[in-house]
Amino acid sequence: MKKVITTLLVTTSILLTGCGNNKNKELDTNLSKSIKINDEGAKLICTTDYDYTDLNYVLGSKYVVFADENDKVTKVISKEVLQSNDESKLKEFEDYLVQNHSAAVQYNGYDYNIDKENNKVISSVEIDYTVFDIKKFYEDNDEKADSNLTLDSMEKQYISLGAECKRK
Repeated sequence: MKKVITTLLVTTSILLTGCGNNKNKELDTNLSKSIKINDEGAKLICTTDYDYTDLNYVLGSKYVVFADENDKVTKVISKEVLQSNDESKLKEFEDYLVQNHSAAVQYNGYDYNIDKENNKVISSVEIDYTVFDIKKFYEDNDEKADSNLTLDSMEKQYISLGAECKRK
């Protein structure tokens, strides 16, 4: 999960340095509203919208968190959409996502898909924490091991990134 969040932060930073101001189509500054994920049985839904229209891109995300009766996170389904009229930004984002998501597959329970359509790159990720080797992930990424991801900790993490979250 931290890899997905880190991806979002680093991608945003990388794209901030991009150039090109071709504004052929109006960018949707509320992309998260258009993101559809089946949230039946979910306990938490978080969304973000980052407006960088002055740099010719916007980024919207939706995170749907499932947890057991003790609020231990069991699964997260997320979708991130980057929209730009700059083909080089779209390509850079797509390449970055492919590299980072493909690296996470080794921890099991991590499935992703990246699509490019019109002026959007769409990243869909599903992490099944019942099989995801979070301890190995933390070891490999020099992070403090905490295999007990709770709904509260996940919500705090998303809010710290500027997300709006709602409990179900």
